Amino acid sequence: MSMYESTLSLLWERYDRSWMNTFRISPRELRMMSFSDRPIARLCKVCGQFHSPTDSHLYDYFQPIDDDLTCEICLQPLVDPVDTKCGHTFCARCIKNYLKLQNKCPNDRNILKVDDLQLAPVIIRRLLDKLQVVCPNVDYCEEVLPRCDLEAHLIYRCKGAVVRCHRHEQGCKFQGPRSAMDSHQWECEHEDDKDSNLSAQIEEGQVSRISILRGSCEFGMSIIGGCDTPLISVTVHEIFPNGLIDRDDRLRPGDQILEVNGVDLTQATHFQARKAFSQPIPMIQMIVYRDSSARNRPIEKENIMRITLVKPPGRQLGIKLAGKRNVQGVYIKDLIPGSVANLDGQLKIDDRILEVNSDDLSILSQEHAANHIQATHGKLQLVISRKTRPQTPDLIKHCNHLQHDDRDAGKMIDKKMEIDSYRNSNIEKTIIVTKSRGESLGISVAGGLGSQRGDTPLYVMNTLASGPAAKYGVKKGDILVSVNGAKIMGLSHNDAVRILKSKASHKKVELKLIDTSETAEDTANFLPTWMYWLDLSRDCWIDREVKLSRESGSLGFSIAGGRNSSHGDQPVFIKSVRAGSAAFKHNIRRGDIIVSINSQSTKDLSHMEVVSLLNECSTMQGATISLTMVSWPGSIV
Repeated sequence: MSMYESTLSLLWERYDRSWMNTFRISPRELRMMSFSDRPIARLCKVCGQFHSPTDSHLYDYFQPIDDDLTCEICLQPLVDPVDTKCGHTFCARCIKNYLKLQNKCPNDRNILKVDDLQLAPVIIRRLLDKLQVVCPNVDYCEEVLPRCDLEAHLIYRCKGAVVRCHRHEQGCKFQGPRSAMDSHQWECEHEDDKDSNLSAQIEEGQVSRISILRGSCEFGMSIIGGCDTPLISVTVHEIFPNGLIDRDDRLRPGDQILEVNGVDLTQATHFQARKAFSQPIPMIQMIVYRDSSARNRPIEKENIMRITLVKPPGRQLGIKLAGKRNVQGVYIKDLIPGSVANLDGQLKIDDRILEVNSDDLSILSQEHAANHIQATHGKLQLVISRKTRPQTPDLIKHCNHLQHDDRDAGKMIDKKMEIDSYRNSNIEKTIIVTKSRGESLGISVAGGLGSQRGDTPLYVMNTLASGPAAKYGVKKGDILVSVNGAKIMGLSHNDAVRILKSKASHKKVELKLIDTSETAEDTANFLPTWMYWLDLSRDCWIDREVKLSRESGSLGFSIAGGRNSSHGDQPVFIKSVRAGSAAFKHNIRRGDIIVSINSQSTKDLSHMEVVSLLNECSTMQGATISLTMVSWPGSIV
């Protein structure tokens, strides 16, 4: 009998078969079970499979995995890998279970104790986290995603994940796939218990359920975001005075709306989110997430990189190291001009050095790390950690009970609407209206500098169907550029209307307009959406200048978008703003666009280049950053 067979035999003999059978359920048996029979308490929330709490997680891998990444005990790709002192690597749970039976390495039979185990190198763990796995709920979900993202997918997005009715504490016994919850909640016999959500408060850092009774007044709220935008999550943008939301006094600008009346908004486009709010029902039920003030800061993920440098004899590497308060490890503070590291170009300021030639520097002091690097000559193999900000939904990153960040917003439902704000995609048109002297054009307009919704171009809000302008092709949603040669773009509402009225008294009126992507066919006033404004060409943007100083080590906001972002070439958006920060005090809001930083345009900069530029400008002694920004109104719901 081989060593491996004897190991399995020993493990099998020592395990209680009835206990194992309680937790190990084959995929075939699982699919044959009705949803009401599935024991939720025994389902692993991390991998979505049934297994013992002490066993390694089970995954269905999308592609064959290299044998070098496989545990020699379970013969599956390594999960939470640990190294032995004799140089072998196993899943943490596999080897710990094995060592409970005998204190020997399963591979070479050398004496081995749990205290001899240490975490595998960071770069190996990261490679394993990126392995592509198939969602276990294959009957309802076809997602293929990185292994480290599966837990968040199962908790918040998977349509086949088994969930309980949120009224189970009131006695509802229903449990089934998430896709069935939309219809169940309207049939639930405990439906009346939802009235408790009428007074439920929204807790910071928590997912909250609230209900609001529709009254005779307007809803009074605007939203931004959607999975077809770099912001991804649907967020409250403005709350209007005396509206339903204002009187209810629970929602705030910046709150993320996860669900409305059973419609999942975490994967909804912007227009689908608007449609969800328009359902004609007497009570609005929402699932909301509010950032904790302490957590609402720029969101970062860690990239592990391996870099090789050659240090010639007699030359310094040329890096200055520093530590960070309350954070372990050593970081690159500066690169000396003309040095080996500076000329090589791979290392960046704020990189954290984890290893040098396989020696762990992650726990060394700044002084010891510097001495170690100084004493190393020739080829240096560095493993560094570099922080980047992913394009991900804020909820997945912030929730306490999620325990890891999610980097994917899920599959988009509709064809993605690309925001191409840098290309002159809008068509300018000239319309000559012939009418009687003194006759009205038959249009009403809105917008302009200082309007109720902020600084926007002037646009046609409504047209009289029998009026001259409508007959010649002026439509709702058109942007007004000039009238009879007099410029209107960039003027206040009152000034623009005054010019429009004076010029419109002539028999012939030449209107220069921009044909936009949205209009309205009925008799109601046209209300632009957030996407309407984003689709305008750069010539229509109305800039504002903001000067910021770094406070407490941060500008107080995070960003999304940039060149080559996950949604293509995009403007740079404000993704989150920390309450009380410098950005917050200067009325910078989620959804604002950064046009330039200290007069340098962000048009051709990638996400990381913008982050580097912000850090560079803000860390200068006594530095004040000048931001050119554009703020567009959200979509009224």
